Amino acid sequence: MLFDELNYNCFGEIITCILSLILIFNVLMTFSIDSKRHRFFVWGSISSFVAAFCDIISVICITYYDKLPLWLDTLITTIFFLFLCMVPYILCCYANSVAFAYSSTGKLIMIVNGVVYIIYAIFILLNIKTGWIFKYVSGVGYVRGNLKNITYATTLYYAAHSVGCMIVKRKSIPRRLLLVFLLYPFISLFVLSFQIFNPKTIMTGLSSFVALFFAYITIQTDLIEYDNVTGLMTETKLKKHVTDKKTEGFIFALSIENINNLMQNMDSTEMNQLLFSIGKSISNCFRNYSYHVVSNRFVGVCNNIEELYNNSEQIENFIKDLNNNYEDILPSPLDVYYVGVNFSKGNVTYETVTEVINSMFVRVKKEGVHTLQVCDEQTLLDMERKRQIYKILKRELNIDSKQFQVWFQPIYSVQEKKFTYMEALSRLNFTEIGNIPPAEFVEVAENRGLIEKLGNLVFEKVCRFLSENKDLVPAVSVNFSVYQMVNPNIVETVNSIMKKYDVSPQNIIMEITESIFIDDFNIVLENMKKLSDLGIKFYLDDFGTGYSNLANVVMLPFSAIKIDRSLVLMTEEDKKGERFFSNILSTFKDSNLNILVEGVETSTQNQIVEQAGADYIQGFLYSRAIPEKDCVELFKNQKSQKM
Repeated sequence: MLFDELNYNCFGEIITCILSLILIFNVLMTFSIDSKRHRFFVWGSISSFVAAFCDIISVICITYYDKLPLWLDTLITTIFFLFLCMVPYILCCYANSVAFAYSSTGKLIMIVNGVVYIIYAIFILLNIKTGWIFKYVSGVGYVRGNLKNITYATTLYYAAHSVGCMIVKRKSIPRRLLLVFLLYPFISLFVLSFQIFNPKTIMTGLSSFVALFFAYITIQTDLIEYDNVTGLMTETKLKKHVTDKKTEGFIFALSIENINNLMQNMDSTEMNQLLFSIGKSISNCFRNYSYHVVSNRFVGVCNNIEELYNNSEQIENFIKDLNNNYEDILPSPLDVYYVGVNFSKGNVTYETVTEVINSMFVRVKKEGVHTLQVCDEQTLLDMERKRQIYKILKRELNIDSKQFQVWFQPIYSVQEKKFTYMEALSRLNFTEIGNIPPAEFVEVAENRGLIEKLGNLVFEKVCRFLSENKDLVPAVSVNFSVYQMVNPNIVETVNSIMKKYDVSPQNIIMEITESIFIDDFNIVLENMKKLSDLGIKFYLDDFGTGYSNLANVVMLPFSAIKIDRSLVLMTEEDKKGERFFSNILSTFKDSNLNILVEGVETSTQNQIVEQAGADYIQGFLYSRAIPEKDCVELFKNQKSQKM
């Protein structure tokens, strides 16, 4: 019941004590205490707690002055007055560190403010003897002195000084932080007004603390949405802006490629000043849509291509001036690249935009282009489509997938006058973006590291198909990529899949292109020989599409050569092309190699190919690639007709 007996209401100070402890804990948990600016909040919170706590004890001393030693009453109240102006002093120091962080003027101002506090503290300590500010009189109690308003005057000085620093340096201070300190005296005065109009309500400590608390909450929020060094918004805000934008827009991105070298050779003050200067130039050009994404990357968003180029030109000139102005400080000139990306709502995701920007920076850095390079909307759409395809592939590359399918194109035997085997061709159909052409998803699989998984899955589906149609389908040819052929476990993988489905190696034909041998000839050759020893046949695919080494063709264990469609088309141009085609086939026939010609679509082509001595023909003239069940029906019908 102690507080009920007091002449004063101390609940404001009790709240200050509780909030101060919470703030101290939160600052210690969320900030790096190695940062000088962050330490201001620690000392400010501690000072608020001590001031509020001593104010409460002081009120008790005032109420029960006759029951306590006068020296104890005086000591407690003296400590209260010492810490009461400590919070405004610390807030003023914080304001100075922000406004004059990159100037020697800041150190001088810190000294001046420190001297002001020392003078104030001397007055408080002398008060023990003089009673200028307060004193305890036996039989009377607490008595205010003639200099009782020195506390308010000192607080007003620090508040005015903080506001003045911010106004003077307003162009170099983040706007939200500027607003906090402009409102600081008004917030304190608003809280203190309760005590002015209600003398029995103690709000002195709370009036100082609430400004500190307001500053902390604002800056804590800024750590999420704003970069404290540059004053620009962070990537969180950029992502939201790009996602929410309803019209066409352009992103400008600047990257400092030698940022690590600069950070290692410049002190933190110089580095922060440099980053702030660059951020300021971005902000001047792009106003409310300027961002500091990562340490070396700045971003601005505008509405049209003209604005993009104009702003880029201004920033490029600014960077040139910056290199000249900082020549004595920079360990090396700023190595800066610029890219622009066109985007519009609904067509692309923020992740795609980021991926394009990263890819463009890799390209311009490789090419050494230090002027703006712009990526258009179509490129973004292509990138987004590839992202979707990748997502679908990751989901559908499994043996039970209904969307990732294996179709078959029957191969016609010229000698037997029938289809004798078929080639397996992968398909990705009925997806959320429709049927995806093989050329598209194979390219994505190659670029995203899924091509080996794709190839192995096709082979497994082929083996399952052969297992289910043993008496009907004699053999299937399967394309194997370089990624599969150079894998040291290729033989083990192929063998285990064949055993799983009880498939004979004689039912498998592997098709590989000669480009496989460019970098890993010995590895591929070794794996080919091991697989050949199992009984698997090899066909050389796409002969005629590029440089072909006939020596490799002869020495490697191929049983057949697939002649590309481009050579077939050449036979229709003139007699010279037809003779060349016949000579190629004749050369391979003399080496005891079978010939399969693909891409035959007309009767004329078919006649030329047969006359040249082809053993097998593959093409639309005979059959397109068809699903499993249609292929089974085709071979069933062919078998029944023979019977």
